Amino acid sequence: MKESEKERVNQAFVHGANDFSEKDLDKVMADAEIAENKGGKLGEQFENFKLLWALLKDYYNKVYPNAPWKLVAAIGFAVAYLVSPIDVIPDFIPVAGFIDDASVFALVVKGFESDITDYKNWLKKNK
Repeated sequence: MKESEKERVNQAFVHGANDFSEKDLDKVMADAEIAENKGGKLGEQFENFKLLWALLKDYYNKVYPNAPWKLVAAIGFAVAYLVSPIDVIPDFIPVAGFIDDASVFALVVKGFESDITDYKNWLKKNK
């Protein structure tokens, strides 16, 4: 991905996560099937997608209400970005079309490492 594309993705992530609302979360969860189908195209970020998607679902279903809203908003935006047909690199471009989507999930993992570790530890104890 070009530097200009990386910068656009970073800006979209920061803006999108900051503006993410409970209403946006409802929309993301309504698109669960699309998210799960597209998640399989994230290459190296697929495992992170599965973990973050599980966290988001557990938060939404009030199974794991401990997640800080900033984390929920970041994951929610990442999933909304994945589901959206409009992003920095269009998804219809073979292979390259999901590089920007994967990079958004990488940003979430990097930015919320300790909160994600807390969720992993919670999973070990509770599921």
